[in-house]
Amino acid sequence: MGSRHLVHDEKSDGKLYLSQKLAAKEKEVIEEALRESQGRVFGPSGAAAKLGIAKSTLDSKIQSLNIDKKRFKANPRS
Repeated sequence: MGSRHLVHDEKSDGKLYLSQKLAAKEKEVIEEALRESQGRVFGPSGAAAKLGIAKSTLDSKIQSLNIDKKRFKANPRS
């Protein structure tokens, strides 16, 4: 009986697993909400409100997905 390895390098075998696809899509959606809210996470026009989730949940997701929310802040010089 052969053993199956549970850890795969997705680049070497060409597979993209469901968890990776979901994380990529979640990151895309969060970044779009941050773009629309100009980097604001909370408040009535913040990304958390746009996504319908708690600020603490969004903060946690931003951290776990390595999103730099500062890059979405409006440039005051514009």
